[in-house]
Amino acid sequence: MMRRVKLALAAFLLTPFAYAADVPDPISLEQALNYAEGHPRSQLAPDIAQRYPEPLPLYLDCHSLAYNNNTSPDNQRDRSVSVLISPLEKQRLDIMERFFDVLLADSSSVRDSENMAVYYIPLDRTRTRMELKEFSELDVAKLDAEYQIVRQQSAASTASQRLTRSLLAQAINNPQTLPRDLNPLNFGTFPATMPALDELVETSLKNNKWLKERRDDASADERAVIDMTLRQQLIELLLRLDIFKVAEARSQSEISWRDYYLELSRTLYEQEVKSDLGDAMTQQSKARLQQQQIQFCRALTFAQLNALQGNPLWPLPQPEKKEEKPE
Repeated sequence: MMRRVKLALAAFLLTPFAYAADVPDPISLEQALNYAEGHPRSQLAPDIAQRYPEPLPLYLDCHSLAYNNNTSPDNQRDRSVSVLISPLEKQRLDIMERFFDVLLADSSSVRDSENMAVYYIPLDRTRTRMELKEFSELDVAKLDAEYQIVRQQSAASTASQRLTRSLLAQAINNPQTLPRDLNPLNFGTFPATMPALDELVETSLKNNKWLKERRDDASADERAVIDMTLRQQLIELLLRLDIFKVAEARSQSEISWRDYYLELSRTLYEQEVKSDLGDAMTQQSKARLQQQQIQFCRALTFAQLNALQGNPLWPLPQPEKKEEKPE
């Protein structure tokens, strides 16, 4: 019996998987989305796929970001659209999330590496001056403890770069090869206004073929539940876009302030005047990272709206340019 099990396991391990081949490096979001069709998850029935839940993104928590953590934690709200779209569209959204998560991990790593350097310089100077009896071992120990904190943060960010790439590799059906470089994104201009809720509901029921087929095969009660779920999802996405529009303005304002304050701290630091340069750099990087998160979450929200309406997820539609009337 054991021999048969071992032989069966060996045969399983030697069976070639239909992994994606020739993944480009660097890879763009458009290229990554093309691998959704060959992914085994895109072939699974929704009830089967639920048995194998996917891990949530490390950095991209759009629900909490939108509501500024003022609501009860509910990470699954970022995935609730999936019950109304086909497994293929769900896989495309997952690829988009993983792609954004890698970019955020890279930004976090750059931030923490810079922060580590900022904390190391005064530690090194203090060690040197301790030998000249200008500082004590207590001074060195304090700075070393602070440095070790940011050093650990930097190590965690580096690990997150690998972890997010591993999740992206899984999403594009290429788990054996982790993508190294990602092409930067160009979102263009986000639409300033959105269609009315009833219009979005009507478009979704008309053009979302996967949803339409489910409604056609459903009972009257189930169809009513589907319609209510669709309307609720559209409301939440529209509200999220409104919040992100305000958050973007707040983020721009904070970045301007942090830039001015960082310049002041850097000047004082170069003059060897007591300065909180390390904290100023950390706060500036944090503000820029959150701005990137807001931008990615806005893009993902528009993509989810597109998926519900049966439209392509990417690229995002650009606002129509108003023709200028000749004077």
